[in-house]
Amino acid sequence: MVVIGPAASLATHLKNQLAPENVDVVWHRQASGLLREPSADAVVLDGADLIDATAAVRRATAASLLIVGADERVAATCLAIGADAWLPSGSGLALVCAQVRALIRNRTTGRSNSRVEIGRLRLDVSARRAEVEGCELQMTPREFDLLRVLMENAGVVLSRDRILAGAWGSRFVGEPKTVDVHVAWLRPKLEGSGLRVTTLRGVGYRLDVLDDRRPTVLAAQEPHEVIPITRS
Repeated sequence: MVVIGPAASLATHLKNQLAPENVDVVWHRQASGLLREPSADAVVLDGADLIDATAAVRRATAASLLIVGADERVAATCLAIGADAWLPSGSGLALVCAQVRALIRNRTTGRSNSRVEIGRLRLDVSARRAEVEGCELQMTPREFDLLRVLMENAGVVLSRDRILAGAWGSRFVGEPKTVDVHVAWLRPKLEGSGLRVTTLRGVGYRLDVLDDRRPTVLAAQEPHEVIPITRS
């Protein structure tokens, strides 16, 4: 993976953390350094001028791209022109490292067949089951796929387009606002899980971990009674 920024400190930290996992970390001051790293699986952009840097990265590589440190306005633009995820200023190094691992995992293995567990919610991707302390959540297939993408990128703001591509694939037929509808259906089902889907207006959604609460399992809603989302 490649870290691009004015200082090498973030790259040094990631290198130390990811070395046991056989992940090579390279630092470049400018995005033009990517021309020497054609096999990179992930890129982290850190610092100023992130909009121009995001555009430069996308011209050079299709690797997964995380931007760190922008405000919401800049982040929204970066996500719109090709960034895959955003962490705001002040994010801890542990969270940055965790997101890099997620980007590399998604890039190299595609959809995971393993279990993802955050808070009191356990997601079994291969069995397509979501449970809160042993109680199965009843949800539609689209709600499950939305939850999977959010859990795989917990703590990171994802654009609607990124969610659409990650959850339902590039062949999905529908508008980005479709995500808003499914998020509204998903939110009450997460009550008691210790998780919350947070809206960042004009940017996207982020899955946050809350204080412990007892689980509440809600029945599935029928999406076809509200609005048609796709066509066959």
